[in-house]
Amino acid sequence: MVIGKVETGITGLDAMLRGGFPEGRMILITGGPGTGKTIFCSQFLHYGATKEGEKAVYVSLDETKNHFVEEMLTFGWDFKKLEQEGRFTFIDASDVRRIPEQAFQARQVGKLPVSGKELARARLIDNIFKTFEGGRSIDRFIGDIGARRIVLDSMSGLTFRFPEAWEKRQAILDIMEALNNIGATCLITSEAISTGEEKQVQPEEYLSQGVINLQTLRTGERAVRILKMRGTEVDSVPRPYKIGETGIEVYSDQSIYQT
Repeated sequence: MVIGKVETGITGLDAMLRGGFPEGRMILITGGPGTGKTIFCSQFLHYGATKEGEKAVYVSLDETKNHFVEEMLTFGWDFKKLEQEGRFTFIDASDVRRIPEQAFQARQVGKLPVSGKELARARLIDNIFKTFEGGRSIDRFIGDIGARRIVLDSMSGLTFRFPEAWEKRQAILDIMEALNNIGATCLITSEAISTGEEKQVQPEEYLSQGVINLQTLRTGERAVRILKMRGTEVDSVPRPYKIGETGIEVYSDQSIYQT
């Protein structure tokens, strides 16, 4: 079976991906603060909406709609106009970070004791996929509007209350399964805890079908590396990139190891 490709709109990156992301896959974008994860994902959405005629959805777990629109306008990306034209939808799910501590207290359901953290995880998922117009959940809502590109920014803010690995893994799995059922190409951002040889692999890296890491080196140079991409051959060599006035540009013909 031939897997279709989805062009990212990021100069140089599509060359590394041999044409783009595998269609309908869940791709994780990792990196430290200031590496351009949100810019990367927004560029992907804007290209799809303006060049490919695809509907795009941005699910925000950190910033407000006004801040997002204003920040992206500095790159020439008018998401407010795209929203008015029905090609872009912004979903503010930032209230999931304000789950009260009481949600973690153990309680009784019928005759069975239920872990407070199990209830908190369920509530976390409910808050992300809360009811929209017509009684639809977010995943149903996104599916109904026919979105082909989705961004969830950022995963890190969701799971800070689940320090144990199995709890965090289950919460992430619940979210990814809900998004994966839509069938769109989805980018999820996550903060990289560490880099280099001592890098800690996070549960979301195992569960996603592709992983791209953005990194600022000690020299100040930025590097992008494709760590995993199921279903397609890729260039896994770290390549330099810059964040300019029109977004991210990857120098796919250069190496960060060049002297």
